[in-house]
Amino acid sequence: MKKKINKQNSSLKQLIGISLNYKFILISIIITSILISFISAYRPKLIQKAIDIHILYKDFMGLKNILMLIIILLFIESIFHFILLYLSNILAQNVIEKIRILLFEKLLHFKNSFFNRTPIGKLVSYSVSDIETITVIFNDGILLVSGDVLRIIMIIIMMYTVHQKLSFIVFLTIPFMYIITRFFQKTLKKTFHEERVQTSRLNSFLQENIIGMSIIQLFHKEKEKYLRFKSINRDLMSAHFKTIFYFSIFFPIVEIISAITISIIIFYGGFHAIEKGNVKPGQIIAFIFFIYLLFRPLRQIADRFNIIQRGISGIERIFSILNSEEIIINKGNLRFKKLKGHIVFNNVHFSYIDDEMVLNGVSFEIKPGEKVAIVGSTGSGKSTITHLISRFYEIKKGNIWIDGHSIQDIELKNLRSHIRVVTQDTFLFNDSIINNITLGNPSISIDQIENMAKKIGIHNFITSLPNGYKFIVKERGNLLSIGEKQLISFLRVQMHPYSILILDEATASLNKELEKTIYRATDFLTKKKTSIIITHRLSTLENADKILAIDKGYIVEKGTHKELIQLNGYYAGLYKESFNKK
Repeated sequence: MKKKINKQNSSLKQLIGISLNYKFILISIIITSILISFISAYRPKLIQKAIDIHILYKDFMGLKNILMLIIILLFIESIFHFILLYLSNILAQNVIEKIRILLFEKLLHFKNSFFNRTPIGKLVSYSVSDIETITVIFNDGILLVSGDVLRIIMIIIMMYTVHQKLSFIVFLTIPFMYIITRFFQKTLKKTFHEERVQTSRLNSFLQENIIGMSIIQLFHKEKEKYLRFKSINRDLMSAHFKTIFYFSIFFPIVEIISAITISIIIFYGGFHAIEKGNVKPGQIIAFIFFIYLLFRPLRQIADRFNIIQRGISGIERIFSILNSEEIIINKGNLRFKKLKGHIVFNNVHFSYIDDEMVLNGVSFEIKPGEKVAIVGSTGSGKSTITHLISRFYEIKKGNIWIDGHSIQDIELKNLRSHIRVVTQDTFLFNDSIINNITLGNPSISIDQIENMAKKIGIHNFITSLPNGYKFIVKERGNLLSIGEKQLISFLRVQMHPYSILILDEATASLNKELEKTIYRATDFLTKKKTSIIITHRLSTLENADKILAIDKGYIVEKGTHKELIQLNGYYAGLYKESFNKK
């Protein structure tokens, strides 16, 4: 529990720390809050004077002047409220913009393992809905709570100046209010946390199932998913109902205490006004206003505290990412304008999960310009080797050398600038083909792209699409087939200079024309480049300079296609199986 409180305090401190970057706005908000607090607390005192000095003594001119002053102050207070709300929103939006940038910048440098275990829906929820709670925290939370505290202090001072004994009666109710408020704060803190957990769960479920809708429909899982969604939605509704229930109890209790306090003030004040004459009617009326003004912020502080709690749950998740150490540490400082592409794995061990080794003592050498094919069954560790070359993960043991230097001694950004990767499930952004190829590089012209597309043999395919190179491929390139997406990815790779190519060939069945185009493009891309190809294609295997056969994390065979066929071992079995399928 203590650890959780410390975590909440840390998140709030960090949030306030970011807001301090906008000191002028913050100071303006504080000054405006003080002025509003003073004006609202001073109003009952003016009413008391209007009754006790001007009405009782029939001073109409004095009454008129004090009423004009009250109206002017109300007008000024309204202007200050507008300024406060306006400045609060400006501050909140500035802080939101800053945190969004910090969050996305952090995500850009995270290890792949983080994205492997974190659902996309959760990250979207953190980046959108959780960050939006900052507006609520500022506008309805921290800033207004600070204003309410100032107002309470001003009201207490003003009450004391109007009548000390009546003030003492009101002060006696404050401890009761504090105890009740604290009780509900603790209870509501739990319910708000549960709300955020269930909301995040719902977002993740929706995101995942919308993306995988075709699989759900193909396997007739609509009913199961519908029932699952109903269950998650019911849990969220239940969490909301708990919060509503406690709020429904809290506010009537506050109203009862407020009504009892007013009754005591009227009884005590009325008795002393009638019997002893040491309490004036204006003072009693002023205290009725004071109690209303005092209990309203006390009630609002409880309400706003819980708004803050609701927001803090989201803020904690955001700062848990911002404070995370899951980035790949850039230990190296070596930079190269160009790499030869000489790769050596020396006794490399790696696991995604502790004690579950994916690679076991893997050793091999790839000489500059060699085309190396990696083959093996699913889950054998083929893709893991390519991930390690790009340093998406850190090895557990051994070393990887590139051009005679440990991979960890090379600056990460520089290392990746020399490596190009074409994945099996090629990712394209929801943008035009030309923008997917240039990736925002203004030095790449449309003429250069078209010339390269002709060399690779995909120009005709692109121009056959509506609007050609300006064709919008939609999210993840869903308007294109796997093979077509790979062709665009080939062109993208070729437009950005590289020394090492990693290619994970598509396993999906392709029509003969598309397969020929991909083969020609692959041949063009791999010429005079160090190339590592995860393949199932017979033509690629036969033309590779070297083949690495991997099984259960071990390299069981390596050599040329001819050598491994003659060996008649693991690779020969895979090859024959693939040949028979063909």
